[in-house]
This record gives sequence, structure tokens and C-alpha cells, in this order.
Amino acid sequence: MIDDKKKRMIEESMKLFSEKGFHSTSIQEIADKSNVSKGAFYLHFQSKDELLIEIYSYYSEVILEKIGSINSRTHDPLKQFTEQIEAFLGLFKEHKEYLMMHVRDNINLGEKMNELIFSLHKQSYNWLENQIIMIYGERIQPYIVDVVIQIDGILSGYFKWIAIHDLKFDSEQLAKYIIDKVDVIVKSILQENQQPIFTYQSLSMFKEPSAQEIIQQIKKQIERSDNRELLEAILVLEEEWNKKEPKKIIIQSMLKHLESNTTIKELIRKLKKFL
Repeated sequence: MIDDKKKRMIEESMKLFSEKGFHSTSIQEIADKSNVSKGAFYLHFQSKDELLIEIYSYYSEVILEKIGSINSRTHDPLKQFTEQIEAFLGLFKEHKEYLMMHVRDNINLGEKMNELIFSLHKQSYNWLENQIIMIYGERIQPYIVDVVIQIDGILSGYFKWIAIHDLKFDSEQLAKYIIDKVDVIVKSILQENQQPIFTYQSLSMFKEPSAQEIIQQIKKQIERSDNRELLEAILVLEEEWNKKEPKKIIIQSMLKHLESNTTIKELIRKLKKFL
């Protein structure tokens, strides 16, 4: 779990970034706004760049946890998807500063940030794909990439306009409206029965990673959450996995313990395929 002081620095810095911009905000301003010393800032973050990466990571985990709780409440896929979109809108309504960060500065922090953005993008794709197939069945599969791109465009457009123009809205009403438009798009695609524009083969992110690459991804996610129990579990799993004759029962036990965390559940599912 993230400690209160670190959480406060994340939230206060996000407000400053949304008001002044990332590059115009100093570490001293972040420390002052968070009521901590500059030294305390460096105890939690090596730099302002690392702080920004932590912000993206922190809020992606908040969103994934929210979606996970909705999955457990209802088995109706359409209702589930509508509630998830509503939750998304509600979170961004509460944390407008997070939206403003996306539209205010074009920030490039190199390979580490690119890896995180790519990972979040892939998680977003997997979530949308799963929900659409659950609702419309396998017949939408050939067009799934085109559908996901269009849904992403609708959501991104609303988020951008809400942030820039400070638009007021009802999360439930807007979620239902968006789902209605998605339904029209999907049914139109199925009815027209045209060739898809983009497919899985078009996307570089679907190059299957090795088991070791997946384990490293899991470790990175756990290290960000600072959960010692999960970190111990993944280290035990990694050690056992690398043995010449690994014990399957140990690996399965560690996987079961790890998959209780919603943020790494999809990675655990992929790792299980190697057993």
C-alpha cells in the first residue's frame, strides 16, 4: 500500500502539473504544497520524472481496482460494461487534474515512461476486447481492433473536451449514452460485413512475451505497489521457475497467491499458459 505522505505528494503535484504544467513546476513547489521538506520528496522519488511515472502507475491501479469490483457485482456483460464506463467517468470527474495533465503537456520521459504507457494501453485494449466479445459474442472477433479503436476515440474525445472546457455532466447519463453509440457502431459493422481495416496482425503489442518477460512485468507492477507479500511470492516463483526441475505445486501455489491482486491478474493468466 502507498503511504499517506507519498499519496499526498502525488495528489498535490498532479494539481500543480494541471495548473502550471509539468516543466514549469519545481520540486520545491511540490514539497511546499504537500507540507513536506525537499529532502522528504527525495526519500520517495528520485526525480520529478519518476514522480510523474508514479502518478500514471498509481491512477491506473485505482482504475483497475474499480473495474475489478464491478466485475464481481454483476454477471450481465452489458450492464457491467455500462457501470465500468460510468466508473471511469466518475473517477475522472473526481480527479480532473489527472485529465488536465494529459492535455496540457506533451511529455516524453524516455523508455521507462514509454514502457508504462504501452503497458497501460495494452491493458485498456484487453479490457475493451473482453467486454465487447462478452456482449456481442465471437462474431465480432474479426472486427475487434476496429471496434476498440472507435471506442477509445469516443472516450478520449469526451475526456479531452471535459478537461479543456470544464464541462459538467452526469456520469450515469453519459455512460449510457456512450454505450448506446457503441451498440450502434458494433451492429452497423456486423450488418455491413465488410473487411476489417485493422486486425491483430496489425498490432505490434500482440507479439507474445516469454515466461521470463511476463515474470519481469509482474515484478515491476508489484514493486510499484510496494506489497512485500506479493514481492516475496513472485521472487519464490521466479527462483522455482528457473530451476532445471521446477516443482509445479510451488509455482501453482505462488500463482494462486499472486492472482488475488487485480492489477496483475491478466499477466498471471498469461503465465499460466506456460505450465
